[in-house]
Amino acid sequence: MEGTTMANAERPTWNPLGLHDMLRGYVKTSLLRAGFELRVFDHLAAGPVDAATVADRVGASERGTRILLDALAAIGLARTGEGGYRLVEGTEPYLLSTGDRYFGGAVKLGAGDWEWDAQKRLAEAVRKGGSVMDTDALTPEFDYWMDFAQHTSWFNNGAAVLMAEQLGDWARAREQVDVLDVACSHGGYGFNLAQRAPGVRIWGVDWPNVLEVTRRNAERLGLADRVGYIPGDMFEVPLGGPYDLVLLTNVLHHFSAGRATELLTRLAGVLKPGGRIAVVGHTYDEGETPETEPLPFMFSVIMLIQSAQGESHSVGTYRGMLTSAGFSEPQVYAREGVMHRLFIADRA
Repeated sequence: MEGTTMANAERPTWNPLGLHDMLRGYVKTSLLRAGFELRVFDHLAAGPVDAATVADRVGASERGTRILLDALAAIGLARTGEGGYRLVEGTEPYLLSTGDRYFGGAVKLGAGDWEWDAQKRLAEAVRKGGSVMDTDALTPEFDYWMDFAQHTSWFNNGAAVLMAEQLGDWARAREQVDVLDVACSHGGYGFNLAQRAPGVRIWGVDWPNVLEVTRRNAERLGLADRVGYIPGDMFEVPLGGPYDLVLLTNVLHHFSAGRATELLTRLAGVLKPGGRIAVVGHTYDEGETPETEPLPFMFSVIMLIQSAQGESHSVGTYRGMLTSAGFSEPQVYAREGVMHRLFIADRA
């Protein structure tokens, strides 16, 4: 009996049933995708409403709609009762297509078809040490970057606001600030700063198809006359200049530290004396571990399937890359609720 007691005491307390939730996690993603694709949440806003009514409105079968709605209720995205289905209170800004924090566009970023196909081949990517897809994040005019530019929204613009706050006084103190926004995408980082400082003029670098989205956003915000465009590969296209400020946001995690330093060195060469660079990225501090700060380590999985050598780099690595490229020791900024860090450094 004593031996049995000891064996039981040493048995792990971890619950293996959690493996089932992980194994079937894709079902929840599929439910969210279907809910947004069919716009069923829009039809629950005035609920309760029965499945037949929703099915008729979205052009789907009653049986399929009932099963979908029941499953959405099972994962907390709908409520049942009172003869029908309704939205969960408080979800309207996120689930309704008219909501100011509508999350539907995020499906194309976090659960698009390309990424689903790539994640299915994760074991191959682990064996290889990088993407095994025919196209990846660094393929010229990769369609994903069009989706990224079009559908990036409130849920990842916190760093753009943080950057504009930190650079705003510096920019407003100058009559004109020439800005190079590298891999500018939707343009939000530069545009946030331009709205705070009237002297800001921006030149955006990205693939030609992405720059069409940048251009539309500039026009929508009334900034068209303050933005120019440089289509092409940021490692190769002539960048013009010199500039007062270079923005490099959500880029360096696509590369090894060595390749990222090459890019930073190139950008240092187009800055005016006394110019500065602002860098944003997924990072982790040296004291953080996957258990204490899981997001950057999970993000490295996305980089593994999307790129040849990319991953989340540590704060120390960012510091080292910047100083090796000819910049001063950077100031590092973070804010609760913002999943990126901001690095600002002057040309040394």
